[in-house]
Amino acid sequence: MSVMLRLLLAHMLGDFVTQPLVLVAMKRKGWRGIIIHTAIVTAFTAALAWGQFPRWWVWTLLLGLSHAFIEHFRTFYVRDGDRRGLYYFLLDQAAHLGVIVFIAAVSANWRPAELVSLFNGTAPLESRLMVYLIALIFLVWSVPILEAEMAATLVGCNGDLVEGKSVRIRSVDRLLGAFERLAAVSLVLAGCLYLAPVSFLLRVYVQRGQWHGQSSRNRLITKMATSFLLAMTTGLVLRTVPLSLPLGPAQQVGGVWGASA
Repeated sequence: MSVMLRLLLAHMLGDFVTQPLVLVAMKRKGWRGIIIHTAIVTAFTAALAWGQFPRWWVWTLLLGLSHAFIEHFRTFYVRDGDRRGLYYFLLDQAAHLGVIVFIAAVSANWRPAELVSLFNGTAPLESRLMVYLIALIFLVWSVPILEAEMAATLVGCNGDLVEGKSVRIRSVDRLLGAFERLAAVSLVLAGCLYLAPVSFLLRVYVQRGQWHGQSSRNRLITKMATSFLLAMTTGLVLRTVPLSLPLGPAQQVGGVWGASA
């Protein structure tokens, strides 16, 4: 399980956290940006995979090459101003995830059935912590892209396109979105599910000016609906991944004796 999560975490760090807008624009221009981005992803993969499974360096290089191969499709085959950016983004991420699953399965004999250990508390604490870290990156860095791509695809906002191919994520959307999603997930984890929607009122207030125009209102509604659904889904999934270790028989007996004393 650890190998799969390490490769996925490396991908999240390289593909989202350390990919600023300037690098995205550089990727869209040609191989130079693709090579720089691929080198970053490969470096994170090497750091997290180091010595974790046989011939880890060979699989790391293979993952890096496959990443570059997948990225070149977004650069050379996506038309300028295409409103199908959401579908391209999802296909791109699905391809990357497929490579990660393949490498984990072949190199470390990972099987999907091992996911069960995350939810019943038998997975190592390290693995469960990685799940929470991956979720954090998803909420702060990945969801804003999904928001923007969803709005661009369903509503249209060509003014936010960078190099005609990538959507620009405005700072206010990134900050407000990160706050509302992290707050909502925290409330879900605390068992206050009914209070989670309150976290999204701040964006409604701060961006209330966008309600005056039909197009801007539709974009805001699309973005907030995407943010809400993904935040609630993430929170509900994380609730099933316990961070505390289950008590063994000896600990349970000791706890009972301690209470009796």
